[in-house]
Amino acid sequence: MELPKNITQIGEADKHCRVYVEDYVVSYIKQMNGMAQNKDIAIALYGRRTTENGVAYLFAYGSAKLNFLQKPIRHLSQAQEQEIEKLRKKYFPEMTFLGYQILNGEMVEGFRICEQEICRYVAGYAQFYEKNDSMLAYMLENRGEEAEPEKLDQEKYEVVKKRQEERRQRQESGHAGRVEYTGRAEHRDNIIPMPTEGLRRMKMAATGVFVLLCVMALALMRQENTGESLGETARQAMSSLMEQKLPDAVEEQNQVSTLVAEDKLEEALRQENNAMAESATATAETTVPETMETEAAVEDTTEVTEEPQPTPTPEPTPEVTVESETPQTQAAVAQPTAYTIKKGDTLIGISLRNYGSNTKVSEICALNGITDPDDIKIGQEILLP
Repeated sequence: MELPKNITQIGEADKHCRVYVEDYVVSYIKQMNGMAQNKDIAIALYGRRTTENGVAYLFAYGSAKLNFLQKPIRHLSQAQEQEIEKLRKKYFPEMTFLGYQILNGEMVEGFRICEQEICRYVAGYAQFYEKNDSMLAYMLENRGEEAEPEKLDQEKYEVVKKRQEERRQRQESGHAGRVEYTGRAEHRDNIIPMPTEGLRRMKMAATGVFVLLCVMALALMRQENTGESLGETARQAMSSLMEQKLPDAVEEQNQVSTLVAEDKLEEALRQENNAMAESATATAETTVPETMETEAAVEDTTEVTEEPQPTPTPEPTPEVTVESETPQTQAAVAQPTAYTIKKGDTLIGISLRNYGSNTKVSEICALNGITDPDDIKIGQEILLP
């Protein structure tokens, strides 16, 4: 048996039943399938059948529309068989009935083949090209009747296409007035974009209000649980919130505020230290004469005490006491003091609070063996020079 050579396979071919459909039949099925959008349409297949090596080969050369078949069935009724036979004798007398298919607008990937009064679905078919006068004559005879619904659909398509073109032209011309959507008019107001800076400030303000509300809520809850004062509770809540990461804009604002506060603190400490230095200088000037008079009196007393003694004696006790107190005082001043790192402390802040400037940071690091000034932990014990 010679099979068609120039074919196009649609779907996967069945192993036991191979279906070949001529090109005119495929075109007719596509035409009827386009008309089956709102209502299913049944079509019959006519052709010839042969068997070789246990495989059935079906070659469809004709197709016609059926009126008595509405849904897929396994057994055809007598009325349906009579309609199928009537169409075969009229248009395809030299062919036999092969099967049918229900069209619903979706792609056709198989047919219902009828054998021994039983119809079963066979998936896949091959489209081939061959001279087919009988199918061409049927399509020409029924062209006017079956092409009318397609003409109506084409008119609807043209109307929709025209509306889309009009809408596209209005959009391209920059029309900002009224735009029609399926017969209704809808007004579009001009939208003024908000500046980016103003939007960023609004976000920062909203974030600040949110943080304040959170602090107040936490303060009230902690006050009810622990009985602490509202101010102390608010400070603790604020410190706990500051440990969390805020958005970039709020964090940057807090950093700027912290730097300004540290500058003000440094200036205040510097003024206070200057005032204390002036006061200490005045006190030293007043104390120096008194110290000199005391030393002179001690020397006189020593000379008077040394005259009646025939042998040399050690240095008087008062003079030794005065000289020994000065090194002890200096050692007490130079001795490092212990300090415990608290929450929010930095080495710069500790230096500002204790020395009035940040010049002692390097000495603190050297004294405590700290390589990174920012690497300090809460509760850590350090020595201050």
